[in-house]
Amino acid sequence: MENLNSLSPIQNKRMTCYGGVAAAAALPSPPPTTLTTLPSSPCNTFVRVREVGSGGAEDPNTVVKQSVDGFKWRLLVSYDGTRYKGWQFQQTPPTIQCILEKALTQATKLERKDLHLVGASRTDGGVHAWGQVAHFITPFNYDSLDSIHAALNGLLPPDIRVREISAAVPEFHARFSAKGKIYHYKIYNDAIMDPFQRLYAYHVTHKLNAAVMREAANHFIGTHDFSAFVNSSRNDGMPNPVKTIFRFDIVNMVIKSHNNLAPKDGLLSLICPFHCH
Repeated sequence: MENLNSLSPIQNKRMTCYGGVAAAAALPSPPPTTLTTLPSSPCNTFVRVREVGSGGAEDPNTVVKQSVDGFKWRLLVSYDGTRYKGWQFQQTPPTIQCILEKALTQATKLERKDLHLVGASRTDGGVHAWGQVAHFITPFNYDSLDSIHAALNGLLPPDIRVREISAAVPEFHARFSAKGKIYHYKIYNDAIMDPFQRLYAYHVTHKLNAAVMREAANHFIGTHDFSAFVNSSRNDGMPNPVKTIFRFDIVNMVIKSHNNLAPKDGLLSLICPFHCH
């Protein structure tokens, strides 16, 4: 999955999707990490806060708005999601949000409830990300982001990394400022699965016809109403179930064998970008 602000590989229960969880804001771009030009005064912004039940999992049916004073920071996160139960917060089994919040609480000395960490998208267990966008809030400013950037990566396990951290304008929201997403699925099409690909591709043993798949993929292109895929029991504020899929590519990829002999044809890449609004 990929958006203008992030690239993220994603894996669902059946196949690995590489995609950047889109969070390209229709807002001024925040300054790069290397700059120290940060907001000079606190801003008042509304954030969405979900109630947390006794088990530690967020109640998906409860959404309230809360006014928060502070400074907003944008993260670009990369992770191998093999051992995590997706993004959304829960302590057991661990999730990306849970691990990232633990690192943030140590680095900032703030409580979880004060950080208001929000990701651009929820993901399923085993999802991988090259650049999932998230944001959090602090009541204080930073003269430089280098120290907290280094601290976060020092506190995080090696399979999660913060690639970028930058100041964000008050209106920026990792999820609701998204412009689009790209889902990238990989299928390993061979009788025997390559053990080096097993965590990042779905194994199909029968021969696939890429030409026929490309023809079928054309039927997905266009604007469609995805209401049938929405969980109607949740009040998550999603403004519009109508999305536009503007490309659906089926690409044959050549993999070099690990003994440096002849490359073999066996990996199909399905790339599907769409606009959120």
